Amino acid sequence: MDADLRSRFLEGMSRVASAVTVVTTDGDAGRFGVTVSSMTSVSADTTRPSLLISVHHLSPACEAIRNNRRFCANVLSGNQSFVSDLFSGRLKHLNEDRFGAIGWHPGATGAPIIDGAVVALDCELKTALLWGTHFIFIGEVEQIELSAQRSPLVYANRGYRRAIPIAPEDHQRHSPGNQLRVGFFITLGPELVPALFADFASRKPSVDLRLLEADHDDLVEQMRAGNIETAITFGSVEDPDIAVEPICPPDPHVLVSVDHPLAGKSSLRLADLAEQPMILLDHPSVRRANAALFDRHGSKPIVRLQSPSFAMVRGMVAQGLGYSIVPQEPQTKTGPDGKAMLAIPLEEEFPEGAVIALAQQADRRGPLVEDFVARCRTHFTARIRAG
Repeated sequence: MDADLRSRFLEGMSRVASAVTVVTTDGDAGRFGVTVSSMTSVSADTTRPSLLISVHHLSPACEAIRNNRRFCANVLSGNQSFVSDLFSGRLKHLNEDRFGAIGWHPGATGAPIIDGAVVALDCELKTALLWGTHFIFIGEVEQIELSAQRSPLVYANRGYRRAIPIAPEDHQRHSPGNQLRVGFFITLGPELVPALFADFASRKPSVDLRLLEADHDDLVEQMRAGNIETAITFGSVEDPDIAVEPICPPDPHVLVSVDHPLAGKSSLRLADLAEQPMILLDHPSVRRANAALFDRHGSKPIVRLQSPSFAMVRGMVAQGLGYSIVPQEPQTKTGPDGKAMLAIPLEEEFPEGAVIALAQQADRRGPLVEDFVARCRTHFTARIRAG
């Protein structure tokens, strides 16, 4: 195969969002499970509904599915990234007893149904076809279980994503001059938004403010789709249709517990962190920013724990489980339980930590956007002076 064509195909398919599915089987050939992103319906109008999955031929689950003649497609919910990592082999210390690490129960065919999956489709295997490196399995559904969970775990751009609900129809009348839809990077919101919105609302009480909190990539996509008029986030954006305005220069700090071995330092370099465990805020843009920072200096962090919740990251740092790098000095220097931590300046440059405002180009944006971005700049300036 042409190497460039294969590379471009893999890159292209990595951008295709799909629900994350763990395919399980049980029977004489053993109990196995494997994480896949290729599951789709075939038909709902045959004798029984049918679906298709694709599994690498070297996966132990593949041979077991062929011999057991049954499988269950468990579509994971948004809070089950652990289960996905477990059955993809990322959590190697649990490889010997993966099913012992989760809740599950047998379905109609005997294949394990994972507790909390959005939907579990228990199937009898009807067709198995080897195509290239993968077996294509088509099964007929014998049992369907729906959980209370409704939002699936999504995989795209080589990372987990979340499904953003479509806004319900708004039957209230709004004129372009009295509604402003604003996005914020998810960690900026709690410290900045309440006071900023209160200030803006007091100045323009007739304006209907709408808020979206999301990761950088989601905010950019929402800007492109026209679902928000402006966004405050970190880093940079390369898009001719989106104007980028600097709000605040980067001010990177290292968060550590008060009894951390590096707590007595007045400033830190990446070299000081080389042997220390890191607590990573688990969002795609944060991963990229941290990777770029360490790559520029020829090093790699030792990630001990990771979480999409900044409150969880702060809590683990405050408990002494590791350090974390933040692009701006935080106003709150405690964990959620009130345990104190320190923010020590990082000496290396971190351009990815600059706070920026995104908006439409100047000839297409309204005065409300201009006013709001100006108030954001004022609030950040006040924070810097107070710090």
